[in-house]
Amino acid sequence: MKLSNVIKKYRTNNNLTIEELANRCSLSKGYISMLENNFKQHGRRKNITPSIDAIKKLSFGMQMDFDYLLSCIDGEVSLKENDVMEMPIEFNDYFPLHYSMNLSAGTLEELLDIEPDAVVYVPIKFQIMKNRLHAFKVNGTSMNNVIEDGSVVITEDVSHLEAIKDGTIVVALLDGLATVKRLYVKENQITLMPDSSDKSHLPIIIDMNLKQITIIGRVVWHMNPDDINKTY
Repeated sequence: MKLSNVIKKYRTNNNLTIEELANRCSLSKGYISMLENNFKQHGRRKNITPSIDAIKKLSFGMQMDFDYLLSCIDGEVSLKENDVMEMPIEFNDYFPLHYSMNLSAGTLEELLDIEPDAVVYVPIKFQIMKNRLHAFKVNGTSMNNVIEDGSVVITEDVSHLEAIKDGTIVVALLDGLATVKRLYVKENQITLMPDSSDKSHLPIIIDMNLKQITIIGRVVWHMNPDDINKTY
């Protein structure tokens, strides 16, 4: 069975529009449409070759086992492990979130209320929580294994620490400085753990009885510098 047939059958069986499926898969509506229509791109005869990453997103969005989904694809489709297809961003699949590019220090109110001077387009699936979202630009390499220096991170407000699982990436405010780290909580102790190739970055351990820390939010999405440069 061709991938186009798999996608169409899944959409039909689940009464989904192309846009709804695209949101589930974190792919653009235009890309899903081209996949469903036998990989034909306007003005080209050659089929579009999906990347392994795209297939992984499809398998997640359609709640199918990755290997099973691959087995449904016939030999006409050649999957590429490393090639990433360049797709123009479709802004109807995203919504704007404004933020300040020069943001690193201040009180919580100053960090959240500063006049924005930039905009990032966030996948539409997050729009339902828009009122709880904030955007911050990352400066530094303490999380470069997962979030590159210069990336823009999107955080969601959290009501209390108990709602955050250990290892979740958060933006925290400590001593008037905002920092992005993995969060671990044990009784009255908080550890902000770097995730970096630079081993000079050390964990920050806070005794909550002695020092105040504010968790601005958990990171739900980020855009790396290469994508920012291509898009904006």
